[in-house]
Amino acid sequence: MGLFVQLGLDPYKLAIQSFNFLVLLFLLNRLAFKPVLRMFDERASRIKSDLDEAKRMREEGERDRQVYRDQLNRARDEARAVLDEASNVASRIREQAMFDAEASALAIVARARQDIARERDAALKQLRGEVATIAIMAATRVVKRNLNTEDARRLVDEALTDTELSSKAD
Repeated sequence: MGLFVQLGLDPYKLAIQSFNFLVLLFLLNRLAFKPVLRMFDERASRIKSDLDEAKRMREEGERDRQVYRDQLNRARDEARAVLDEASNVASRIREQAMFDAEASALAIVARARQDIARERDAALKQLRGEVATIAIMAATRVVKRNLNTEDARRLVDEALTDTELSSKAD
């Protein structure tokens, strides 16, 4: 006890203060420290779960973004395919139109040639008739006699046939 007196401490008061301190520690531990520590643990757990949720959502967002990128790329590929197909169809239509136009032009040329040949044949036939008439008139005047029309035409046709055969032989 001499030491307590030298330090100016009352052992009775020290014992009561020590008891009070231990009671205070017990009460603080019971009422404050454990609930505060429990609150810290709960908060740490909540923060951890929030961080895990944020990480999961970020990964899900990345997956969704990748899915959207894939869908966008597929849509672009499909659009390119549609455009290529449309271009090919347009090219085929253009080629078919050119083919049809060429065929139509050839048909028109063929019809025109037929019409020209028909008109030429008609003109030659008419010309033969006129030449025959003129030849008959000329022959009648030269011979001074009248041939009947049928004989005269027969003679002219024979002459024209001979002329055609000789011109074809050349």
